Amino acid sequence: MDHLGPALLLCGLAAYLVLVMLGLFAGWHMPYPVSLLWLPVTGAPALGMAIMFLRARDHRVRFADGEDE
Repeated sequence: MDHLGPALLLCGLAAYLVLVMLGLFAGWHMPYPVSLLWLPVTGAPALGMAIMFLRARDHRVRFADGEDE
C-alpha cells in the first residue's frame, strides 16, 4: 500500500503524456466514446496524490516528548 500512491501518480502522468504526444505529433484524436479515456488517465495522478496525502500522517517523525515535526 505504501507504493500505490507514487505508482498511480507516475503511471497516470506517463499515460497522460502518451495521450498528449499522440494528439500533438500523430494528429490522433479520440471520438466521443473513446474520449472518456481521459477521465481515468487524469484521475489516476489525482488519486495517487490523495493517497499520499492521506498516508502522510502515518509517516511523520515522532519525538520522545510526543511532539510531531
